[in-house]
Amino acid sequence: MQRPSFLPLAASLALGVPLLAGAATPHQPQFRIDNFHAPLRIDNPFSAMKPGTRTVTFELEDGECKVNDVVVTNTAKRDFEGIYAGLTARAVSDRVWSDPTCKGKRTLLLENTTDYYGQDNGGNVWYFGEKTVEYTYDDAGHRTSSDTAGSWIAGNDGALAGIVMLAKPVVGQFYRQEFLAGEAEDEALVVNVGIHASTGLGDFSGCVRTRETTELSPGDVEYKTYCPNVGTVRVEAPSVHGGAELVVITSL
Repeated sequence: MQRPSFLPLAASLALGVPLLAGAATPHQPQFRIDNFHAPLRIDNPFSAMKPGTRTVTFELEDGECKVNDVVVTNTAKRDFEGIYAGLTARAVSDRVWSDPTCKGKRTLLLENTTDYYGQDNGGNVWYFGEKTVEYTYDDAGHRTSSDTAGSWIAGNDGALAGIVMLAKPVVGQFYRQEFLAGEAEDEALVVNVGIHASTGLGDFSGCVRTRETTELSPGDVEYKTYCPNVGTVRVEAPSVHGGAELVVITSL
């Protein structure tokens, strides 16, 4: 279905922010190092990353339960190359465990990832890459192999940073979250703003809902709900008959 045309806002373009609502293809955010005076201060209310914060979500994918444990660390990455040289980004630990009984018990480590984020002067949260390892096991639970596919770092091998959360989301904005051809091509479309969400942690208002897809697997779709001062509270993944819900948010 064709989307309506639009006129970009000059002030937004000056910051490289994707305010191109209604675009037929995702906008590639334009990076400028001088727009990142304090990239480690990530306080966007929909995606705040205060060091020491831990969030735990329970996931379901194709009938299999998992536990996703995310910790915002005090570690920073500073060795970017190309146009990203001089940038400092926050490292976030993201681990996924199998949960065979679907009761929140962690059994086998399935994925071990370090993600790199930074916030620009306008409040947009950028994604600068990830180092990820996915593990496979035999029927006895012995690790048999590992795979680093999907890893990428902005500035290496043509990889480009994207945005994971806008400072002021507007319905219809369509933008890249990451880009390395054939490896990392996630994109997001803002579908709702100012909505209500209820989870086991409580009721939230003023939330944002996005539709996230990738050209690498066109049939896979995730709907994510972000709420102020909490972050991601729910993920719906109809293509895999699953999703995720935030169950714990703490400070270490």
